[in-house]
Amino acid sequence: MRDGGAAMVDLTTAMPSFSSSPTLESVPLDAVGPGQGLPQFPVAGVSILELAVALDGVEVADLSSGDVIGVVQGFEQLIRAAQAAQAVAVRELEVRRPVHPSPVPDELACALVTTRRAAEMLLVRASLAAAHPAVHDAWAAGLLDARKVDILFTEALTTHAVDPREPTAGAADAALAIGLAAAPRMTGPQLARHVRAAVIACDPDAAEKRRTAARADRGVSLSPSVDGMAWLNAYLPAPDAVMAFTVLDALAGTTRVDGDERTADQRRADAFSDVFSSILTNQATPDGVPLPRRHGMAVSVGVTVAATTLLGSDDQPGSLDSFGPITAGMARELAQDGTWRRLLTDPATGLVCETGTVSYRPGADLTRTIIARDVTCTFPGCRQPAGRCDLDHIDPFDPARSADGQTCPDNLHALCRHHHEAKTRKYWNVHRDRATGITWWTSSDGLTYSRDPTPHLLDIAGLTTHAPPRSDDEPPPF
Repeated sequence: MRDGGAAMVDLTTAMPSFSSSPTLESVPLDAVGPGQGLPQFPVAGVSILELAVALDGVEVADLSSGDVIGVVQGFEQLIRAAQAAQAVAVRELEVRRPVHPSPVPDELACALVTTRRAAEMLLVRASLAAAHPAVHDAWAAGLLDARKVDILFTEALTTHAVDPREPTAGAADAALAIGLAAAPRMTGPQLARHVRAAVIACDPDAAEKRRTAARADRGVSLSPSVDGMAWLNAYLPAPDAVMAFTVLDALAGTTRVDGDERTADQRRADAFSDVFSSILTNQATPDGVPLPRRHGMAVSVGVTVAATTLLGSDDQPGSLDSFGPITAGMARELAQDGTWRRLLTDPATGLVCETGTVSYRPGADLTRTIIARDVTCTFPGCRQPAGRCDLDHIDPFDPARSADGQTCPDNLHALCRHHHEAKTRKYWNVHRDRATGITWWTSSDGLTYSRDPTPHLLDIAGLTTHAPPRSDDEPPPF
């Protein structure tokens, strides 16, 4: 019992029991079929192969609705077991590359054609599952899906991280055990709330300290959606979030006039947008502080659209900076109040090769050209806008040589800070094909991945496949 009278959690009673699950002997998996019935999933003590063989080729059209649901449950168990097995392989990669920061997420992102964030989640999940065998066993048995595994670790361990040398580590393990016992009977949101309460209850003092420290993680992110919409997500201390919503609600209420058919949500969204539209127009905050410049340029929202589309001759999609493709109608709407800059493109590839300028400033012009050409970081799958990236020399800059042949479009590309540092650490070697704009990345394991250029204006008919470039003269690491 800890100071303050809180009872110590009995881990033996908090752990789930797998003995009550159906077994192969109770209902054989090979009995799957019309009139033969199905086992109650998840079935205990079966391998991935046994599950796959039993479910493969089942004619669901011949089954009752109840049995079809059973087949869905069976495939869900198969998926969960496969994910748990994949986690073991992911963990093996981390064990083989014990360096920090780990190059494994970038390698997985390329191999799986996914984002680095998604690959990092795979690695974190695999590492935590290896450290907590009870969770891994429940996952492999089909009692948990990957989302619930993430919730358990996020709520009990990751978000509420503790030093293993401190007494609070035991409280975190206790909260994890409480969540694991309840997880098979709860939805994801129910489980998160349950574990969150358990974490606070197991050690209120530590929870208060984490609440104070968590303010450092506050932030805002932009997530593109469909149909010209996007999510702007703010992670704030709860009182600040409630305050912001209260103000928006008040602003929305003052804009309601007779004949206004907007909903309350729509008025709040419009009030939110108006705040930032005014700041951008004035290039200053409400109290008069000028907005900082990036790469020497004023803060702006850029949209790219073909001249023929702007004139109404066609309806090709345009491109909104930090977002992506937009309809021709939205592009024309944004263009009405815009200040225009000409972009010269290569007719063969559609890539930007030069930006127009009013004054002659080579440094600024070259910067604009690279940002406009690359659109995002050039590492495969990375979507960090080029305007927020570093401009990296593909072949490292040599002070002994003339800068003219090094600081040029063919030897510059946009890299976010993470991938810039990964290249500098020699985790990756990069080569850019001048003719096609394709960037080739070779890992220290010798695996090569490509990143296609991102034309501002999409040419669907021009999308093609391509072969890897010649092998590097030197073996990795570089």
